Order: sequence, then C-alpha cells, then structure tokens
Amino acid sequence: MFMKRPLIILILIFMGVFLLAQPPASVAVVTKVRGNVEIRKGSSNPVFSPVKAGQLLNDEDFIRTGANAFAVLIYLDDKSMVKLKGDTNLEIRGKKVGKGLEKNLEITGGTIRAVVSQQRRGEFTVTSPTSVASVKGTSFWIVSNSQTGDQVYNEEGVVQLTNLTSGDIVDLLANQTGISTTDGGLSVAETIAANVPIDEDDSGREPRELRIRFKDSDGTEKVLIIKYN
Repeated sequence: MFMKRPLIILILIFMGVFLLAQPPASVAVVTKVRGNVEIRKGSSNPVFSPVKAGQLLNDEDFIRTGANAFAVLIYLDDKSMVKLKGDTNLEIRGKKVGKGLEKNLEITGGTIRAVVSQQRRGEFTVTSPTSVASVKGTSFWIVSNSQTGDQVYNEEGVVQLTNLTSGDIVDLLANQTGISTTDGGLSVAETIAANVPIDEDDSGREPRELRIRFKDSDGTEKVLIIKYN
C-alpha cells in the first residue's frame, strides 16, 4: 500500500502536466489584415507579433491595430464577425459553457463593429471600462474612449447597454444610439447616420474563400469554410 501511493501521485502529476501542455482550443480566426496589426498570445505573454490572415485566436489573445489599420476576425462556432478599425485595443474571450460558447470582447479603446449571429447557447458581450453591451443576435458599432465613455450605434436587433458606474440599463433598438459616460450617465437617441463609423470592409468585391482546420473545445477536428471580401 505504501508503494502504491507515490505511484498514484506520479500519475496525477503526469496527467496535470499533460493537460497543461495541451494547446487551448481556438475560438476565432483572423480573415483580413491591413496596416499595422499586432497580437499578444495569452494574458501572461508580454510580446506582440504581427498578425496574418488565417491566424487562429484563442481565449485571452489581445489584438491592437495601429493608426489607419484594419482587421476582421470571425468566431469559429457561429461565424459571428468582429471588425476592428485603427487605434483599437481588444482582448478576445471565448469560454465553453455547457454546449455553448460565451463570447466577450474586452475593448480598452477604439472602434469595432460586431455582426453577431443569433446566440442559441451562451452569450455575446462587449465590455469596456465604462459599459457592457450584451446581445443575442444583431449588428452594432461601439466607439470606446476610456476618458469619456462609449457610443453604441445599434443597426438591428436589440442591444442591452449597461453603465458600469451607475448600474443603469437601457435597451437599444434598431437605429438607436446609446451614450454611456464615465460619470454614470446613460442616454438613448435616434441614430444620426453621419455619426456612424464607416465600414472599411464594404468593398463590393467578389468573396474569397478561406479554409481553416481547427479543433473545437471538445477536441474534435473540423474544417471551417469562410467566404469574405
């Protein structure tokens, strides 16, 4: 009995090391890059490196875009799309909960557009220092500034916007703009079209095809076919 205990401990240690050594499941893929776009792999890694189209993204990967840069990423489970304009800092989050994938984009500054597929399981949220935007399926912009707050331009569906200072909550309907300020203010107005950021990805070109091989959170190998401009 005495000899078995060290053996069991060694087996448990080996299993722990083996599990830690497994690469994390990919949650998204970069489909387009223009200009200076860099990535930091994981929250504990201080090193940034250039991003390339076709690069897979894991939970806690951090992307930053330089001035006049642009990038597009797509979540692998449902093809929800996120577009980053220049001078944007964004951490990609995706954790499996039950049979769904909870997605959270943590933006510390900049401008993104999210085109979110209908979320049957899990949630899709965008978190800034000022606000949380929660959606089930919609298309919207968020312009975030850590000093002043956020402007959220909802294009369709419903966006639930929460101000983290005051705790106030509003529902943004189609063509409504939510303004969430760092002092706790939260207001809704009809969207002024001239204020909405320009989508630099609407090029009108014939779509190209990108094939991505990846393992999902269950370890199953899959091939994702993405058509994009």
